[in-house]
Amino acid sequence: MMDKPDLMEKVLDRYGIRFKPNHAGWQGIQCPDEAAHAHGDKNPSCRLNITLGLVRCMGCDLVGDGYNVMMTIENIDFLAAKEQLGKVRVEEESDWII
Repeated sequence: MMDKPDLMEKVLDRYGIRFKPNHAGWQGIQCPDEAAHAHGDKNPSCRLNITLGLVRCMGCDLVGDGYNVMMTIENIDFLAAKEQLGKVRVEEESDWII
């Protein structure tokens, strides 16, 4: 099972959100849920703590861990998010086998 920081990194990579992986504490990033912002998220309004694996957007209701991010963006439940992330992990591991 992935810990929260690894989970968050996979989810942010999935949506192409750039962040500083070795940054301690909270850092500003663009909100992964662009649809929740009227004019996009030109000025990063989301805060990420990669050490804790948590996000909190100041411009919309996005808050939580990587699963919460996926559930919000893709409008899916927890089990669907977990299944999709499981598929991502299996594909990555299969690259090592080849």
